[in-house]
Amino acid sequence: MPRVCVISIAKSEEEFERLKRALERQTFRDFEFITSTKGSIPEAWNDAISKALSKGCEILVFTESDAFPLNERWLEEAAANFKKEAVLKGLEINPTYFNMCNLVADAEIFKRVRFDESFKSAEDTELFARLIKMGVEVKYVNAFPVVHIPTRTWRKTLARGLRNGMYFMKIMYMHGKDALQAVSTPNFVGNRVHPIGKRLQIIVENVLVLLGLLIGAIIYFPILIRRKLHQKNSEIHG
Repeated sequence: MPRVCVISIAKSEEEFERLKRALERQTFRDFEFITSTKGSIPEAWNDAISKALSKGCEILVFTESDAFPLNERWLEEAAANFKKEAVLKGLEINPTYFNMCNLVADAEIFKRVRFDESFKSAEDTELFARLIKMGVEVKYVNAFPVVHIPTRTWRKTLARGLRNGMYFMKIMYMHGKDALQAVSTPNFVGNRVHPIGKRLQIIVENVLVLLGLLIGAIIYFPILIRRKLHQKNSEIHG
């Protein structure tokens, strides 16, 4: 059996306690739990990935510290769904976009790529868009479910919505619209009931994302121009 590492990040070690207890109940026991609380989100993921690779891990199972397995066979199912040269996302109850919550991935991929630490938001979206552009298989699978319970405050909603819109536009300019769209669809569409306060937050966040897209279009337009010029020069001299 290939060596399996479960990877998670948080702001402090205390945030891993509930996840640790859930992992102790898993039927699959031949794994190592690797964490990081270093710096920004992309810095922490890169740090945890480096630790896992240094230990010779071949299968990387990513999860958030506020996501918890629905059953005791979660890790067993994740390992069973492992596929070479692929990043597969399992079911996520209370889903968000394609993110680092509940993934099983080939460690070989992360010997070639890392998170772009210049991204202050949407760093996982940029990574997945880049992998798709490279030809790596990135997709959802209906298996190894978790419940994700992220904290959602007005402060986070306001800050994240605008930033995400700006960075989504940057990703589109860097990797193309198709790569971005491929990782921008939630697991489930509709059939979700939110209290009115939550619905209002979602509406405000979506408006801010649109505003961020507009601002990002202006800021990152030079990236698209440079990419087009580079492609044209390559065609001329190729």
